[in-house]
Amino acid sequence: MIRSRAMDKPSSGLAAARARRKRIVWTVAALAASGAVVGFFSALFEAEDGAFLEGIPAAWAVAASIVTVLAVLGGGYYYNRVIDELDRRDNQWASALALNLLFVGYACWYLNWKGGLVPEPQHEALILAAFIVAMLAYAWKKFRP
Repeated sequence: MIRSRAMDKPSSGLAAARARRKRIVWTVAALAASGAVVGFFSALFEAEDGAFLEGIPAAWAVAASIVTVLAVLGGGYYYNRVIDELDRRDNQWASALALNLLFVGYACWYLNWKGGLVPEPQHEALILAAFIVAMLAYAWKKFRP
């Protein structure tokens, strides 16, 4: 049997899938790196005996905010351009679930705080909970059989 050279090369579909996966990995890595840079310098600039992010300079707060907005908007736009429709569906579902948790969780916590039942809402806890729910929901949707 005679083999052609075309059989030794991966199909263009496989090559395109590998290239897309590589773009996704680099996009996520760039977003993680921007978050690491903001976190590192925020921790570096905070007051010696202060609580988490207490006493960071105003100039750094503005710079970190700009980096965060650009990373989330630009990275999110680019990420949504390189993923396929199944990943996009999973991301939208997980994001909607996390946003609903944030809206309902804050509203309930706020109302119960005003009723004197719980302490004042902590935005760090709410954002962390929304992030965890988004990641778990995405993983459940993506990796379940």
